[in-house]
Parts: sequence; structure tokens; C-alpha cells
Amino acid sequence: MKKREDILNKFILDTLQEEKSLSIQFVTKKNISTLVELIESTNVEQLNISPSVEGINETSDLFITLDDIDLVESEIGIIKNLLSQKIIIFSIPKDGVKESSMIKLGFQVELEDSKNKLLCFSYNLKTYNNKRSWNNSEGWANPENFDKYRW
Repeated sequence: MKKREDILNKFILDTLQEEKSLSIQFVTKKNISTLVELIESTNVEQLNISPSVEGINETSDLFITLDDIDLVESEIGIIKNLLSQKIIIFSIPKDGVKESSMIKLGFQVELEDSKNKLLCFSYNLKTYNNKRSWNNSEGWANPENFDKYRW
């Protein structure tokens, strides 16, 4: 069990460093005091821990749920739309049903370790839908042709 916890802690710390998150919201019922001590050595300014998504109304840079919390799609929607643009959800690998529903919601598999029973999904609004050169307003409306042509 120790190795699983070490992998999870390292992944979270690496993500914090990479994303430069200043405020973090954890949803778990587990004792994560070891992880909190590790987070104290980072640049995180605010850390909140809650046993459920209900009652959370403050936004954060990074939202993390651990595998002891089983989220329903409506709670994931609340997190995505109201609470954070960067989300990490840990889950216990099962039969693939959860994985397919998470991918439908725009999440990517970030970490999969069946030996240690770790499965991690992430969502980042900034990288979810990358800008494409053809997907812009330039040339679509053709304002220079408004007075020239009639449909």
C-alpha cells in the first residue's frame, strides 16, 4: 500500500509544480496528512479538503478527488462548470464503464497502474480544445462582400 501512496503523492506534486497551482481543493475522506506536509513545501497558498462535492462553492486552480469518492456525472459537471478549470480524478480500475464515461466528459487518462490499482483522469480547459488556424472568425463572415452580393 505504501508504494501506491508514493506514486499518488509524486503524481500530485509533479502536477502542482507543472501547473503552478496556488489554490487546491481536495475531495476525500482519507487521511492525507503526509501529502499535505509535502504540499506545504510548494508554492500553494490555499489548500481545502472536503469529504464531498456538496457545499463547495469556492473556485480553485486545481480540483482533485481521490479514489474513495465515487462521483456521479452531475457532480463532475458542477466541478467542470463552476469550481475549477483543471481537474484530477483518481479512480480504482474497474470494468471500463467508468473510463468510457470519463472520456465522454472530456477527460484523459493520465495515469494507469493496474498492479497498484491506480487510475487517474485529468481535465484542463486550457488544453482541452486547442486553437486551430482554420477555426477562427477571419474569412467566415466576409464583411467586405456585404454590399456586393445578395443571397
